[in-house]
Parts: sequence; C-alpha cells; structure tokens
Amino acid sequence: MSDDEILNRLYRKHTSWVLMAERMMPLYYSMTAEDVVQEVYLKIYQELGSKKLKSTTIIIDGQPNYAIVYLRIRNIIADMMRSEKSSTPLTTDIEDKEVESAAEFYEKIDGVIENFQWFHKKLFKLYSKEFRSIRKLSNATKISYKTVFKTVKECKEEIRKQIKNEN
Repeated sequence: MSDDEILNRLYRKHTSWVLMAERMMPLYYSMTAEDVVQEVYLKIYQELGSKKLKSTTIIIDGQPNYAIVYLRIRNIIADMMRSEKSSTPLTTDIEDKEVESAAEFYEKIDGVIENFQWFHKKLFKLYSKEFRSIRKLSNATKISYKTVFKTVKECKEEIRKQIKNEN
C-alpha cells in the first residue's frame, strides 16, 4: 500500500480526528483542531517516508489504527503547549532586590555548570537554553534518549547539591 493510499484512508476519518483533537485541546489554545490534525498527517507521512512507521501499523484490516492517530494528536498538542508555556512572559510585581537576588542565584548556577565536564556542560546548556525537551534534544543531537536523560538528571542533582552546600 502506498503512502498516498494510507493518507487517503486516514482522511476518510478526518472528522473523527478533528473531534478527537478538539476534546484534547484546552480552550485558550492558539492552534485549531484542524491544524493539529494536518500536523498529524504530515508527521505520519514523514515517518512513512523515512521508514520509521510501517503501513501495517497504521492501517489494520483496511481500517485506520485509532491508537496511532490518538498518540500523534496527543503528542503534538503536548509539544505545542510546552513550547507556548515557556515563551509566555510572566507579569509579576517583583522588586529590584528580588531581581538582584535572582540574578545572583543564576550566576551561582552558571558557576556550577562551568565546573562540569565538557560533555555535561554542552548538553545541559543545550537542554536549558535551547531545547527544554529531552526528546527533542536527543533527536537533534542523535544522542540516545537514555544518555541525554541521565546526563540532564545528573547535572540537575549536582546543581541542587552545590547550591544547597553554598547556602
């Protein structure tokens, strides 16, 4: 079965996928359910092209596999919510003293990070400054998820330990 035929079979259930996405999405979400479903089609098409996903897992006995589509919709919504959450500026009434103490705190953290081994330092800086997702960092760097997870976890524990010792 070709990739186009698979997408045509998925598209036959398009209204079901849109309803599924609408039920999962929060009210304030900037993207429409239709956009999410289109992203799912693109993701499935890319995965079929790169052979990460087999046609037999998407279409079973001539019917679309709801579990696969559900997981793709859920993951796309979760990724979008995470990325929007981190980019939303917070408005608070912070005094200058608090800003200075926060700046000192971040300087302490940067000092701890500078003492890491070069691999830990590079990976943690990428995680904390750019990616904010272990899965995305793992995919971008082609380093296994377990290695990235373990390294980030060790870095966080070391930062906590060093900050606790300084206080």
